[in-house]
Amino acid sequence: MTLPVRLGVMPPWTGLVELYGPEITWAAEIACEEINERGGLLGRPLELIIEDDGSLPATAVPAARRLIEEHHCCAIIGNLLSNSRIAVATQVAEPLHIPYLNFSFYEGSIFGRYFFHFAALPNHQIDKMIPYMAQHYGPKMFFAGNNYEWPRGSIDAAKRSLALAKGEVVGEEYLSIGVQPDEFERLLDQLASSGANVFVPYFAGSDQITLLTRFTERGLKNRMAVVMGHYDEAMVSHLPVHVRVGLYSSNTYFMSVQTPENQAYIKRLSRKLGVDGIWPYGKGVLTNFGEGTYLCVHAFAKAVQQAGSTDAEALVAALEHVSLKGPQGSVTMDPLTHHAHVNTFLARCNANGTFSIIEKFGCTPPKIPDRYQDTIAAYTTRTLPLPNASQLPQTITNSDSDSLAERILGVADTTLLAANEAGSIVHVTPSVCLMFGYNRDELINQPMDQLLPPHLRTKHTQHIQKFLVSDNTERRMGSRSEIIGYRKDGSFFPLEASIAKVRNGDGWILVVTMKDISSRKILEEDQLWLATHDPQTKLPNRVLIRQRLTMALQRPDFEQGRHVAAIFVELSGLIPSAMDSGSENQRGFLKMVVERIQRELRPGDIAGRLAANRFIVVCERVESLQTLQFLSEAIRDSLQLQVNNADANNNIIISVDFILDHGLDTTADELLNPPVTADRGH
Repeated sequence: MTLPVRLGVMPPWTGLVELYGPEITWAAEIACEEINERGGLLGRPLELIIEDDGSLPATAVPAARRLIEEHHCCAIIGNLLSNSRIAVATQVAEPLHIPYLNFSFYEGSIFGRYFFHFAALPNHQIDKMIPYMAQHYGPKMFFAGNNYEWPRGSIDAAKRSLALAKGEVVGEEYLSIGVQPDEFERLLDQLASSGANVFVPYFAGSDQITLLTRFTERGLKNRMAVVMGHYDEAMVSHLPVHVRVGLYSSNTYFMSVQTPENQAYIKRLSRKLGVDGIWPYGKGVLTNFGEGTYLCVHAFAKAVQQAGSTDAEALVAALEHVSLKGPQGSVTMDPLTHHAHVNTFLARCNANGTFSIIEKFGCTPPKIPDRYQDTIAAYTTRTLPLPNASQLPQTITNSDSDSLAERILGVADTTLLAANEAGSIVHVTPSVCLMFGYNRDELINQPMDQLLPPHLRTKHTQHIQKFLVSDNTERRMGSRSEIIGYRKDGSFFPLEASIAKVRNGDGWILVVTMKDISSRKILEEDQLWLATHDPQTKLPNRVLIRQRLTMALQRPDFEQGRHVAAIFVELSGLIPSAMDSGSENQRGFLKMVVERIQRELRPGDIAGRLAANRFIVVCERVESLQTLQFLSEAIRDSLQLQVNNADANNNIIISVDFILDHGLDTTADELLNPPVTADRGH
């Protein structure tokens, strides 16, 4: 009996991104069927072993280990979420020397001999979509996402791209995976008052669906454009028409891509058991995730045939030069970075859930983002040798004197871990496990830099090497800058840490003490928000409005003939203190005023509160005085209509006037505090 070649695949059948489980599985099965129809691999059938990765690292790592240790797969394919992918790459594929093929776009943080990426990097997605949106919709962008590496790494790349496009970041927020409704409402409050032209959300799976739904329900879709790297046919199938239509997405594949390979795939998909039709007329769907999975299976098969073996080292050598055609077009692996040349498209969602291709960017080489350049340099040049861990003590043994433990405890002022010169953890206190979400056995003998985000690990190794050869024996918390902790689930949190080294025979033991400063950072952020916002209305206050005016006057649009203006709204007939009295009626009235003003804003306009009865609207890209007059009248009429219908407030007089910049030498203070004699409209 001929034994099959076993390939492990990890789709998310449960958890945050479970909606992609079926199509990823279909894609792997279709590729496997095609390979076996051509005779299999090396005269043997290809067999897929499917393990649910559960969407998160805690379930993905055991799934990967089962594929290798129990099912004896010679390679694995996965994972959709970046926190799971990082964990599988660093904890399974690299140490066990198993080729690991990735099907999902991501931030570009992983480098290793056994890791191969067949999907988009930020230079494929983000570097294409950000300039397009800035040019067509405006330069002010608000970024938000889940608190793990993909959103943070992607937003870092997007901010760099936006800076090159002379744009401005007007908001940046990160929320835990599995966002609570009140957290989304707070985020949308910030977004509503940000004046953003474009919203760029980086949330995973069901979080993204919930966010887009609430974003639309709150009327924000009329005030700004939305572009995403994570928005596809599977996701829009869970959204009503009024939510999904008009939103932009950039990726390697959409079902509307016109290639012979795509048409052939869709035809086979229509014949799969359980597929009642092709989207939008049935459940049969293919997104960039499934298409990437299809590529990975075929790339693995091609590597086996070229290598003439399933040996890991032979497969790695073949995968480094693999090239193939898929539904998106031609895809070729870059042997230096182990990331592929892929195709990219910018698309816009239609009412029926299909995507119209707006731009075709062609097949683009991979470019590692600046955030991870240190890591790729270390990988490609091997400039960071560490002592051989097997030659160093892995634990603090009984032969170590009690004085060593006393010395370690003597330098610890909070949570403590100890590591050897190779950076391997040899001791942790229970509070370390609690802080990072691991049990003790998961940490012992693991690299210390596993507790830092991927983009900081190379620098951390360099700092440790310098510390080991220096004359210093300790660096206290007060002398070190804040660092970022990286939990088992991939989430980030702020830390303070101190480090010391103590002799252990001929070597050193590194002792690290840590303190979670999340509460302090939240307090600092709250204080900053209060310093720049009106607490009653949540609108920007005078301080932030002045900053926004300054930025607007410095923007290229201003120099090209488009004007900046300020509209002032004043409510007379009210006692100013009554506006902030806190009574139910006054809170309701104040909320109405804000909603009525914001309802009339154009994309990119910002409403603020200057005083109890006085509001301001900052307008950019004003092309004519008539535009400003029309907007002022719309705001006044909207407010007057509401006041006339509210008997308790019928004594209120609403006045609206405006001021337009007078040229390139206009300052923010001149617009914010115009003199009485200024040329103003009424």
